[in-house]
Amino acid sequence: MYNTFFQLKSNPFSQAQPLSSVFLPTSHRPALELLRNEINTSSGIFILRGAIGVGKSCLIKALVESFSDKKNEVVFNHLNPASRLQLSAPEHNQLIIKSFSDICLLNTKKQRATVFILDNANKFNPRFLKNLLNKVTENNKIQSTILILTGPLDLKLQIKNLELNKQTLQLIKSLSLNPFNKEEITDYINYRLSCSGYSKNSLFTDEAIQSIAELSKGIPWLINTICGACLFQASLDEQAVIESKTVKTATEFCFLPENVLDHQHTHKTATSPQENNSSKKKLTSLISQQQITTAPKVKIKPFKTTNNFTWLLTNHRLKQL
Repeated sequence: MYNTFFQLKSNPFSQAQPLSSVFLPTSHRPALELLRNEINTSSGIFILRGAIGVGKSCLIKALVESFSDKKNEVVFNHLNPASRLQLSAPEHNQLIIKSFSDICLLNTKKQRATVFILDNANKFNPRFLKNLLNKVTENNKIQSTILILTGPLDLKLQIKNLELNKQTLQLIKSLSLNPFNKEEITDYINYRLSCSGYSKNSLFTDEAIQSIAELSKGIPWLINTICGACLFQASLDEQAVIESKTVKTATEFCFLPENVLDHQHTHKTATSPQENNSSKKKLTSLISQQQITTAPKVKIKPFKTTNNFTWLLTNHRLKQL
């Protein structure tokens, strides 16, 4: 709807970001250059940490693309399973280890550096992670191998708790990505708009961007959510420029986490079926002892009907019924 109003070729703030439109803020570029240099000159294990949606996957995409002219020298391999259900499956973890060994052997014969990537490493079984890191250490004695683990800010602590041997610990380096600052948010919004064919004057006022910065805490997926809602609201109100009040109105119905920078800590490491059964038994015991008496209170935002956005949303829901 708003694509027509703003004369856009595509949705500028779609969460599905193609490789051609990867945006790296100034603060993330040193991490990219460090990884590039390490791949070219050495080997090791890198922990890429950051809040959920801060841009870790975008940095990895940019890293892989930067070696597109060296495909015969450097090979990238993603180790993640196709399904999340396989994260804690012992048989699948064994397949990953075997695949790792086979790929290393093949690339050693061809004298190619090997880079392995494991996204959301915090969700894998600790025993599997320990085995994988030890495999990297063993293989580095024969051929240059790099493993990049991505995850939340506390991933470094999780790796530390694996009780790794001294040789493996010496290979580990940690990098963290910070949320975008206001200038980077401005550049990001303008870049996404330009990729969608917007060529007019600035669409968001400085005050509007300040409001977006405060609400999103500099996290790209939240910036996308907020900006998309703003474009929708502005098109309904036929506003050519988005102001701070438009941001406030549009985000009344966006489900934004209050503590977005701490949100990644709610994701726990994958557990075994035995651990899950143990947790269920403890919960059953607590209920039987009446130690759990009430459900946690949940804040429910009242549904307002004061603007066009609400009316359209309500009308759409009634049509669905």
